[in-house]
This record gives sequence, C-alpha cells and structure tokens, in this order.
Amino acid sequence: MRAQLRWRVLGVILTLAFFLTGCAADKALRQKEGRSSRDLGERYLARNQPSKALEHFLKALEVIPDDPYLQYDLALTYDFKGALDKAEYHVREAIKLKPDYSNAYNYLGTIYYRQRRMEEAIQAFEKALSNLLYMAPQDAQRNLGRVYLDLEQYHEAIIHLKEAIRLVPDFVPALNDLGKAYEGLKMYDQARGTYEKALEYNPEYAGALLNMGKFLYRSGERQKSKEYFEKVIRAEPGSDIAHEARSYLGAMR
Repeated sequence: MRAQLRWRVLGVILTLAFFLTGCAADKALRQKEGRSSRDLGERYLARNQPSKALEHFLKALEVIPDDPYLQYDLALTYDFKGALDKAEYHVREAIKLKPDYSNAYNYLGTIYYRQRRMEEAIQAFEKALSNLLYMAPQDAQRNLGRVYLDLEQYHEAIIHLKEAIRLVPDFVPALNDLGKAYEGLKMYDQARGTYEKALEYNPEYAGALLNMGKFLYRSGERQKSKEYFEKVIRAEPGSDIAHEARSYLGAMR
C-alpha cells in the first residue's frame, strides 16, 4: 500500500515537473519572439519607417513589457510620430525598469528641454552623468550647455560645452553652441574662432554656417556674411535656418 502511494506521489511530481518545464520553455520561446519583434522594429525605425516599427514594438510589448530597451524604442517611435506625451511615458517606464539607464535620462532631459521645463531637464541630464559607466557623457554635457545657453547663464554653459568638447574634440554641435555662449559674454574673438573651428571639422554644418554669417553681418562684414548664408541654403535648403538665412540675404538687397 505504501509502495503504491509512493509511486503515485512520484507520478504527480514527475507530471508537475514536465508541466513546469514545458511552461518555462514556452515562456522562453515567447520572450525570444518578443525580442525578435523588437529587433525588427529597430530596423524599421533606422529606415525612418516609424509606423512599421511601432507595429512590431507593440507586438513585442505583449510579451516583454519589462524590457527597458523596448520601452526606450517605443519612446523614440512615438516622438518620431509627434506623440511627445507617449514618448515621455515610455522613457519613464524604461527608467523604472533600469534605474541606471543614462541614455534614457538624457533623452528624457531632451523632452523636458523641448517643453521648456528647464529645471527638470537639468536634473535629468545630471542624473545621466551621475552614472560613471555612461558611454556618451558628451551628449548630456552638451545638452546641459544648451539649457544654460537658453537661460542666458553663459558661464555655466561654457563649463559644460567645454567638457563635451574635451571628451570629443570634433563635437561640432557643441562647438557651435560654445560660440554662441562666447557671443553672449561679448567675447567676440573667441566666438569667431570657435565657429571657425566647428567649420574646419564640418564645413557644411548649417548651424555653424548660419551663426558665422550672423556674426559677420553684425560685425559689418556684410559681403562675407552673404557667402555663409548662401552656404546654409545649399546645405539645408528646406530648413528653418535656411529660411532665416534667406531673410538676412533679403535685407542686404
């Protein structure tokens, strides 16, 4: 009798073990499929196809909602489609799942910056930089520089922009911003030299071309400024800064 009972118990244990093994295998398979959907979505996003990317990301979300990288991908995709509120929600979810996710903090800071939520932006960028393992600190340093530049706190802006350039000497957007910060402090020789340095690294960087043109225009070098405004239009013909360059050219006619 006892032997029969032992065999019955053993049978139940084995059945349960097979069932649990099967569940684990099924879960692993579904997670693999979810990651495959995420990877496919990332490829579509890289090709500037956000709708197709979103289709695959949402499919992945049903299986791997606790994947911080998927949440980050969703934030980028919604941002691409103009849904900034959803972008903010998903990047916050990414941070909840991975509290040391510096890229996500940096991205959240850019969302706050675009919404003119400057104090929150500063906090997010500083949080990104607090992680010593952050692989792209120059991005958060440059973004802090942009915030302080907009707040007209030029000395603070220069500190962060110089640090970004120390980390990546050919960081042209940071050089361009640094030139503007020098102009804000009326350090005109440094501003001009910084714009020139930016254009040495990238002669077609429209932002630096525009700022150099404006600098020369204000300095009275109108003919020379015209060359830079024309280069802006050739570099980015349909952009807002090209429209601004055309306005300066129109004023010189």
